[in-house]
Amino acid sequence: MIVNTNLNICGKFLLAFSALMALPLAISLTYRQPDTIAFMASILITALSGLCLTMVFKAGNGELRIRDGFILVGLIWVVAGIFGALPFYFSGSASIVDSVFETVSGFTTTGATIFASIEDKPMGILLWRSLSHWLGGMGIIVLSVAFLPRLGAGAMQLFRAEVPGPTAERLIPRIKETAKVLWIIYAAITVVLIIALMLAGMNLFEAVNHAFATMGTGGFSTRNLSIASFTSPLIEWIFTIFMLAAGINFTLYYYLANRRWSLFYKDQELRFYLAIVAVAGAVITANLFLSGTYASLWESIRYSYFQVSSLITTTGYSSADFNLWPPLSQGILMVMEFIGGSAGSTAGGIKVIRVLIVFKIIRREFYRLLHPKIVRPVRVGNKVIPQEMLSNIAGFILLYILLFVVAGLVVSAMGVDIVSAFSGAAATLGNIGPGLNKLGPLSNYGILPVGAKVVYIFCMLLGRLELFTFIIFLIYPLTSLSRVMQRKR
Repeated sequence: MIVNTNLNICGKFLLAFSALMALPLAISLTYRQPDTIAFMASILITALSGLCLTMVFKAGNGELRIRDGFILVGLIWVVAGIFGALPFYFSGSASIVDSVFETVSGFTTTGATIFASIEDKPMGILLWRSLSHWLGGMGIIVLSVAFLPRLGAGAMQLFRAEVPGPTAERLIPRIKETAKVLWIIYAAITVVLIIALMLAGMNLFEAVNHAFATMGTGGFSTRNLSIASFTSPLIEWIFTIFMLAAGINFTLYYYLANRRWSLFYKDQELRFYLAIVAVAGAVITANLFLSGTYASLWESIRYSYFQVSSLITTTGYSSADFNLWPPLSQGILMVMEFIGGSAGSTAGGIKVIRVLIVFKIIRREFYRLLHPKIVRPVRVGNKVIPQEMLSNIAGFILLYILLFVVAGLVVSAMGVDIVSAFSGAAATLGNIGPGLNKLGPLSNYGILPVGAKVVYIFCMLLGRLELFTFIIFLIYPLTSLSRVMQRKR
């Protein structure tokens, strides 16, 4: 019964998903782009597939359990990656594997591209890439909870499974209304960014594409050289501000909108997040200026804070080729990739709140060495973090590091150099995009062997779905099959 319900919801999602392709199709029709037929065919196939699923599989009356929510979330993300790849493939822009890679990179807001050249792509394809960031940023599933037919208590299971971070906080009693509030805030900030970019000199099409990619912390650009091609300090500072804004827990914006100022500026995760950016930017600025990488202190400040903001929020834009920066600066940027943005933001990575709690655990252990009998709970603000969550965070970080090492080793075994392989693993698992060496900010993932691309596709999905959700999705069918076989014996 649950399988039928999941497939029925998946069918409804595909119907809605096909409608989303109408926006890039409209652009293609308006400007007579060569990808018009590709979008028409993609919409038709996606809509028919969704219709078949909804007609063949009927939703049951039972509510979704947490496990079922995890499975449905994983299923929808995989389906989005496959059907979202159709426009790329039908337009002749990429092979099947490359099309899926580009799509998964878009919806997981990774921003790792297989395209060597972006500027020769049709307008519909460019908009679809950026739109995938915007939709994936706040979450396809949160969108589904907000606008698809009622899922009852199952909506909370979807919300928990999809929203990034250790907790999925409900702002208001009804989860469906919570999702809508988040999307309204998200859309409002996006509109403000579009206006700001147009005032800074961008045309409407580029402003919309970059606003979608920025708020989704994805990093797909319409230019081959990314933000560096605009050669505008004003545009770079606008991106710096809005990338940092996208990396903040969206719950805090809800508090701001309701004039609950103290809940915003007293938030420990926000303070720690801004402190990391300030310190990392200052150290890189000093390193760039003292090493002579840039002649002026102002240039060093501008480039360092842009790149720190880009990588800690896992957006992945580049205003300079940091492959040429001193090793210390590259190392700090690598650390930013692992940390990521705040929980409840559109950013990827381990998340600032987890890093903060780990530091608090370490401090507690030092205290225990000096005072063995003391009872000192771990607190964030006024909240005591339960032991169950501490164990979950420790398990998450250990699993994250293990997957990073395994992915890096597997890709390096395919002939990719060790720096590129491991930086690519960090960049895809953290949903950042650019790595180092051959996968640097001015390079692309199209040079990799097919096997490496498949590994990185799994890394992107694992990173976006907080590891455990996607792993449960992968292993549950196998465990279910094993149980069936044991019963038959």
